[in-house]
Amino acid sequence: MIENNYTNIINGKLNENLALRNIKTNWKQVKQIDNIILSQTQYQNYQIKLNKFEGNAPINFEKASQYFFEDLDAQKSNREVCDQFIKLETIDQDTIVTMFKTKGKFVVSSRQQLCVQHRIRLSNDEIVITRDQIDDHKNAPKSDAIQVDAKFGVIFLKKINENTTHIEMYNLLDPKGSLPVSFINSMQEKQFETLKKDIQYIQKM
Repeated sequence: MIENNYTNIINGKLNENLALRNIKTNWKQVKQIDNIILSQTQYQNYQIKLNKFEGNAPINFEKASQYFFEDLDAQKSNREVCDQFIKLETIDQDTIVTMFKTKGKFVVSSRQQLCVQHRIRLSNDEIVITRDQIDDHKNAPKSDAIQVDAKFGVIFLKKINENTTHIEMYNLLDPKGSLPVSFINSMQEKQFETLKKDIQYIQKM
């Protein structure tokens, strides 16, 4: 494993991140578009639901890995709510520190997440990308955005063939503030549109 200031963060969360795929019961299917299914379940004592997007996507495995790990500009452009998605530091070829900030809208203040993003090749045909929260970074621009509590942000990619990749995306994010839990959980369905844009972009790479 890499040796840097973020080793303890990555190592400390790794088993918990990998164990998400072992949760087999109590998933409730919320929505399906094409081959991708959104399911939700209760995770420990969190009021916010743990979300899982899973299915086979018509995209190349290596290009999907490149996109979700490296191409922050394209991911920003595919996310209507995103104001900034920038790299704050490069640790090594598989580890970077990023900042994701949303636009403020009406009475909803902008939100911000700082994380160390790490890519691990589990096998020749399988990669996991973890996004583990950090509290601060010297290169982060000054902001009045609310810092979210991001418990999970994990993407599993598995090669089916040259043009098909199995995707499993897990997230559990508390945006803080006074937003109702029911509203936060229902907002997850809107990520389908974002994921469709991601897939379309990868297909053109």
